[in-house]
Amino acid sequence: MKILTLIFAIFAAQVSASQEEVISKLQTLNWKQEPTTYSIADDKATVTTTENDFLVVGEEASKYMFIVQGHKNHKPDAAILRVDGPEVDSQVIYTINKVGYLTQDDWAENIDKDKMLEEIKEGTIETNKQRGEGYLDIFVDSWAQEPFLDKENNTVYWAIAGHDEENSKFINAKALKLGREGYTEILWIGSPSQFTSSEVVLEPIIANYAYNEGFQYADYIPGQDSVAAAGVGALVYKLATGKAAAKAGILAAAAIFAKKFWFIIFLPFVYGWKWIKKKFSKDSELKDKEN
Repeated sequence: MKILTLIFAIFAAQVSASQEEVISKLQTLNWKQEPTTYSIADDKATVTTTENDFLVVGEEASKYMFIVQGHKNHKPDAAILRVDGPEVDSQVIYTINKVGYLTQDDWAENIDKDKMLEEIKEGTIETNKQRGEGYLDIFVDSWAQEPFLDKENNTVYWAIAGHDEENSKFINAKALKLGREGYTEILWIGSPSQFTSSEVVLEPIIANYAYNEGFQYADYIPGQDSVAAAGVGALVYKLATGKAAAKAGILAAAAIFAKKFWFIIFLPFVYGWKWIKKKFSKDSELKDKEN
């Protein structure tokens, strides 16, 4: 539990509430620490964790996001904290979205990378206005990796570089893993020093995530299964910018995006692991002396 307390302290530093209050809220969540395979989203998929991971699933994952993000607009199916190893302090967020089978033939007509980046920057500023009191404002700097469609593996990648008002740098790398009924949004949040490319940082994460039989992209049955009203290009444009792609068509965009998407999800970090570890080590020594 010492390591878990340390990672909680990192998040406590992000908000104006007392450190003890934030740690207390996080400690009440049902953290899964055993490295094994866990079922999520009503057995539609599985997530396999390592000895470096702490996992929350379902409603517990939603509570976690509210504690560290300051709003209730995003409700993931699972969230992982990396508490040790080369990706210490990073996080992974999984969200399964049932929008229908997504075709891949609209990519080129909907992905305008320059326009998307400008809209992401503007949208992030608007997002700052909706955060709870005490949360740091965040800003988008550039693409860390431009959107890329891997047709062979039915996966989309992109990454954003940003900073907070205290100039702490961070990377959000995202993958969309397509499935029979829609897609899984997989978000990695970490430091620029940990990031090389979306494929590299997300490859082991995607390898540890799997749709169960019957829910994979290849399981789609033409003429029987529901098809999304717009393709993956329109979806990526919406998820990245918060706006429907103009070429997707009004009715198509309304149908596929009936759900309110929280288009920017940033979880800035305070990279004070060594300081926090030292602080908690001293606290433990004091408690041992008192006992």
